[in-house]
Amino acid sequence: MAVSKYEKYVKKLTFKDGPGYYRQVATLNGRSLGMDAHIQLGAYRAAGNMGGEPYGPHRHDFNQVMLWLGADPADMGELGAEVELCLGEEGEKYMITTSTAVWAPAGMPHFPATITRMNKRFIFMTVSCAPECTETALQLDKKNLESAPVAPFFGKYRENFINLAFTRKGAWSYGPKNRDDSGGHLAFIRGSDSAFDFLIMCESIKKAPYRFGPDPDNPHVHPKPEILFFLGTDLNDLRQFGGEAEIYLGKKKEMERFVITEPTAVVVPGGLAHCPLVITRVDRPIILTDVRPFGSERPGAGRR
Repeated sequence: MAVSKYEKYVKKLTFKDGPGYYRQVATLNGRSLGMDAHIQLGAYRAAGNMGGEPYGPHRHDFNQVMLWLGADPADMGELGAEVELCLGEEGEKYMITTSTAVWAPAGMPHFPATITRMNKRFIFMTVSCAPECTETALQLDKKNLESAPVAPFFGKYRENFINLAFTRKGAWSYGPKNRDDSGGHLAFIRGSDSAFDFLIMCESIKKAPYRFGPDPDNPHVHPKPEILFFLGTDLNDLRQFGGEAEIYLGKKKEMERFVITEPTAVVVPGGLAHCPLVITRVDRPIILTDVRPFGSERPGAGRR
C-alpha cells in the first residue's frame, strides 16, 4: 500500500459530550493542527450558562474569535436563540440574536455568556491563536455584572461584533470558468484590527456537483494556513455529515485525492497546493467553514 504524503492533514472530527449544555464538541489543538492555533466547535442543546464553571469573566494571553452560527440552510443568519455576552472590564452586556462573530484581542475580559432563550440549536466555535486554550479567571463584581444594563447601539465594544451577512452565492460568482451553483449562501468574517488579522468564511451547500474556486480544475496555494471544516446541519448529531466531497492536496504531478463522507477538518499549511475541491453528493444541506486564523492574502496558482 502506497504511503500517503498528505493524509496527516485530513482529520476526521471526533465529537464528544461537552461540558455543561454543550451537546457535542470537537477540539483540535496546536499539535493536531501543526500551528499556533486551537479550535473548538460544537452545538449547544439548551438555554443556560455557556462555558465551564465558575461561569465568570476570564481573559486570554492570545487573540480569540468566538462564533455563534445558525445552521438553518434556509436562513443561515438566523441563530434561533438569544445570548447575553459580557465584554470588557465593565462587563458591558450585549445581546446576540443572529449569527455573530466576536473577536477578543489578547487581554480583553469576556464572559460570562448566557443563553437566555433557545428555539433552535446552534453551532458555537472558538478560534484561539495559541496551541492550547488556557484562560485566567477574573474577579469582577458579580452584582455589577448582573445589574449592568444592555449596551446601547454605540456601545464601547460594539466594533468587536461582526454580524454575519449571508448572501446568495449563485452561478458565475467565481467567473467564467466556474458556473456551478450549490444553491447556498456565503458570509465573510474579517478582522478589523491590524494587530489581529483573521478571516473566516461560512458557506451553506444544498446541491451537487459543486466545484470551488475561479479555476476549479487546478490547484492553488495560499501564503498563510487555512483549515477547512466540512460539517453537517443535523445539530442533534454532529457526527452525521450528509454528503460527500473530494479534495486534492499537493502539486498537480503528485496530488493525492481524499474523499470526505464524515465531518472532517482539512488542514492546509501555508504554501501547500490544494484543490480541486468538489462537493460530489448532498443528501442533506452541509456547511463548509474556512478558518484562516492569521488572515489571508490573494491565492496564487499551484504548480502543475
